[in-house]
Amino acid sequence: MVRRFRDRDFIESSEGLIFCIIGNVHPGGRVVSYLKYVRGLESRIRVKWSREGIQYGRILPFYSATGVKSVLKWLKERYPDYVVFDEYRNVELIEVPLTRIAKHYKPEERLHEIGAEPRDALERLALEIASRISEESGVPLSNFGVTGSILLKIHNLQYSDIDLVVYGVENSYRVRETLKKLYSKPNSGFSQPAGALLESWAREIASIHPLSVEEGIKLYSRYKWNRALYKGRQFSIHPVKFEEEVNEQWEQKVFQSIGLASVRARVIDARDNIFMPAVYRVDNVRVVEGVDEARKVNLIVSYEGLYIDIAKEGEEIIAKGKVEKVQDMKSSETYYQLTIGTYEAQGKDFIKPVAWFKE
Repeated sequence: MVRRFRDRDFIESSEGLIFCIIGNVHPGGRVVSYLKYVRGLESRIRVKWSREGIQYGRILPFYSATGVKSVLKWLKERYPDYVVFDEYRNVELIEVPLTRIAKHYKPEERLHEIGAEPRDALERLALEIASRISEESGVPLSNFGVTGSILLKIHNLQYSDIDLVVYGVENSYRVRETLKKLYSKPNSGFSQPAGALLESWAREIASIHPLSVEEGIKLYSRYKWNRALYKGRQFSIHPVKFEEEVNEQWEQKVFQSIGLASVRARVIDARDNIFMPAVYRVDNVRVVEGVDEARKVNLIVSYEGLYIDIAKEGEEIIAKGKVEKVQDMKSSETYYQLTIGTYEAQGKDFIKPVAWFKE
C-alpha cells in the first residue's frame, strides 16, 4: 500500500512553517495538522532549536485544544490559507493544502538514517531506545520511527526529548506490554517517573488540564506507559496504524455539534484506545450534566493524547466533552459521540476512571 500521511509525521510549508500531522485520515487535497515550529523571527516564544544556521521557535504554547486554538488564531492573521471551516467536521481546522507542502518528514526514514550514522549523542540515544524496545518486543526496528525535533534535525542536545513512533496495531500492543515489563525490572534502564519528578509532571498537566495534582500522579504512575525515562532521559512512544489498518475516509462522515455534556458510562470496547484519536465504545450512558442527547452517546473519542489507554473493557468512566451527531454516509448509520479535545470545551474536557473517585 502507498505510504500516505500518518499521525506524527511532520510537513514543512513553502514558507518554512512546520506542522505536525494529526491522525491518519485527511480530507482530499489537504492534511489535518497543527503548527508547531516557525522560524525564529516569527516565533513569539522560546527559540531553542536550529538547523543549518536557521533558528526555530515552538509556536505551540502547550499541548491541548486551547493551545492549538491560539495557534489557529496566529495563522488566520498571517497565513489564512491554512485555516478552513471544514464542512464535514463543522469546525475550523488547520489543514495544509498538498500544493503548499515543500517537504514531508517521515519518522521511519529518519530512524533508518540515524541507524546508518548517528550525528550526535541524542541521536545515538534515540537509536538505542528504539533498538532496545525492538529487541525486547520482537517488533522489527523497521516498524519504529523518530518524530519531533530529532525528525526535523533541529533538536537541542540540552533540552530536546526523544519522541518515538511504533507502527501497526499488533506491534503497538506488543510494545506496550514490553515497556510495562521493562519498567518493573530494576536494571533495564527504563523507568517511570517517581518522587519529585512525578509530582513535577503531575503539576505541569494539572496547570493545563482539568486534573488535580493527585489525579496527575495517578495518570503518570498507572496509565502513561508511553511517556517515561530511559537512563534518566525523557522519552515518549506513540502508536500509529498502518494505512491498511485504517478503513475510513474523511468525507465519509458528517458531524453536527449538539452541545457540551458530562456523562458516566461503561467501556465495552477499548481496542482503539491507544491511537490518535483514542476511541472508547460505551454503553450504560447516564447524563451527569449538559445536553440530553448525551444519553445517546455510543463512542467517547479523545483527540487529547493525555487520555489514551485510560480505561479497559468493563470499567466505568466519567467524561466531559462535546456531543456530536455523526452521519456515516458509507453505512447510512447515524450515531452520537462525545469528543474530547475540542475548542468549544475550552480545555475543560476530560476522561477519568470512576475508580479514582472511590479511592
